[in-house]
Amino acid sequence: MAYEIIPYRREHATVSAKLHAAGQPGTFLTSLGPAFLRALYTQIAESSLCFGYVAVDGDEVVGVVTGAVDAGALFKELVLKRGHKLILPVLGSVLRRPAQLARIVQTLFYPSQVKPEPGETEMLFLSSRADRRGEGIGYALYWAFIEGSRARGYRAVGLSVDVSNTNAVRFHERQGMHLVREFGIYGRTFRWYVLPIGPEQS
Repeated sequence: MAYEIIPYRREHATVSAKLHAAGQPGTFLTSLGPAFLRALYTQIAESSLCFGYVAVDGDEVVGVVTGAVDAGALFKELVLKRGHKLILPVLGSVLRRPAQLARIVQTLFYPSQVKPEPGETEMLFLSSRADRRGEGIGYALYWAFIEGSRARGYRAVGLSVDVSNTNAVRFHERQGMHLVREFGIYGRTFRWYVLPIGPEQS
């Protein structure tokens, strides 16, 4: 089946949120519910701090990659611009699972954990639809984001991976990403990987 890679836009937010929920079940952001994910992906589309790409087959989105130049600032934007719409969904999540409150606090300190360097973009999410796996969609989206970062003048791309997600660890290491550090969040161990993309790496 054919697909093409195009820039991520606002009209892709809802399906991207669904891809996120399907691709990362049981993770913290997914546990905050579909309304939160839709708001997050809408903010990613509208923020000057973010960019991304989608793989489309006709009118269908079959994969997405998104990233930010400052994830901490992105979440601040999300709270300032859409927080009033998220109070009830997030409060409901906390009431159902009180431990969520601690995870929310940890999320606020996430940028200080990963410590991206100046000139780095962060790949936030990469996934393809389950029924389209094996077609190279994730690979194509990954390199679209890398080239998009390079075209914007950034010198490196970083991302965090749960060490228990062995498929993702292998994928990113195969692309040449270097392990910089490990850190703990949400009771799990994550790795921060970086891929230099400056002119000397072209």
